[in-house]
Amino acid sequence: MSKPYPLLRWWLLPLLRARIWTVRGLEHLPKEGGFILAPNHQSWVDSAILAAAVYRRVSQSLRFVAQSNKWGMFGGLPIENRDRAHVIEIALAYLKSGYPLVIFPEGNSNSSRLLRVGKTGVARLALRSGLPVIPVGIRGTGGVHAWASVIWFFSLIRPCHVSVGRPLTFPKTTLTGHDEALLDQTTSTIMHEISELSGKPLPGEGVPMEHRGVLWLIVWRLIRPLMQWRVRIKGKRYLPDHGPFIVAGNHTSYFDAPALAMATFHVTERQPMFPTKATVAKTFQNLLGRGGLTMLGMLPLNNNDKSKVLDASIDHLKQNGVVGIFPEGTRNKPSINPRWETELLRGRTGAARLVIATRAPLIPAAIVSPRGIGLGQTFLNAIIPWKFIRVTYGPAVNFSSIPTSIDTATKDDLDRMTNEIMLAIAALTGKKYPPSS
Repeated sequence: MSKPYPLLRWWLLPLLRARIWTVRGLEHLPKEGGFILAPNHQSWVDSAILAAAVYRRVSQSLRFVAQSNKWGMFGGLPIENRDRAHVIEIALAYLKSGYPLVIFPEGNSNSSRLLRVGKTGVARLALRSGLPVIPVGIRGTGGVHAWASVIWFFSLIRPCHVSVGRPLTFPKTTLTGHDEALLDQTTSTIMHEISELSGKPLPGEGVPMEHRGVLWLIVWRLIRPLMQWRVRIKGKRYLPDHGPFIVAGNHTSYFDAPALAMATFHVTERQPMFPTKATVAKTFQNLLGRGGLTMLGMLPLNNNDKSKVLDASIDHLKQNGVVGIFPEGTRNKPSINPRWETELLRGRTGAARLVIATRAPLIPAAIVSPRGIGLGQTFLNAIIPWKFIRVTYGPAVNFSSIPTSIDTATKDDLDRMTNEIMLAIAALTGKKYPPSS
């Protein structure tokens, strides 16, 4: 195992170190031997910044998991197969050889003001190796693209700070195929420390005022109160004041998700996130910025694959978050349902799967908004002050039974639970379910 970046260590790293304004907590790093560094991940420069921050303290060069083997000269592991088990075995081999390993629990870079849900790779390495995990918070590198790296380097208005936390130790464990709870708990512990060091809240905790941009503050202070004034809420007592939960509503308008998000936040001060197609999320992001996505309750998905949508929602709930979902799947409109004003569409099984996977309570909701099917009509209705949006919550759905896991759930189980969810929504909306056809 050759030593990476020999020239970079003596030339580029000192140069980068001069760009870092403060480095705190270096005394927590072992001077030799294998250990795991777990930082937040904001941009492609994070690996180099971290190496520059610690190279004088650590005798061995850092190794990190890269997206391809072209980063070998910078310390990336020579990984050609992206299979998780293969990656874990290679990483363990380097740790056992005394190399410090960098792994970003968020996975890909994330310039959002919220941390992503942590992946379990770092927990697997910690439990299987028994080596300490050292959380790290990196600030000031968000949104730095490769083409703008030179500008960022000489930009003194964006200070870069690195904070190294105390080592976290976990008992060495032989993992089996039934360790999800242990992996989730370990990952949660690590992500909590990263959140404290980076100043980025975990999903479901909201965005502190000091982390919000100017446009976000304008939206928050002006537009959101105006919209909340237009939303009339009933059944507030049914919303949990802590812990994860799912809120499931009917869907007829483009404004349903923002209305339900605002109403839920107004009652609980917790922002529900709605899985949103990447193309739709991109449109709103261009208008309002990333903070606008949070305000509107959008959980952007880069892939419309149903399994990835489900996984992202489950991860958010496991981080104590709130997930909004429309079981009808799409807007109930005349082009697909001539009786859309009196009947709900047939429910899909996604909400039932979330309940099975997380055991989170599901709160049904009815959204009655001004009639407007198209985007233009919806916008006009949203700004007319005398047209109110009414959101009514009901008690958590009391399912007759819940399967032990998604794998053991039958089609009949999913259909039964979906019908129970849709009947609860129908009771609040006054619409018929199941539909006539």
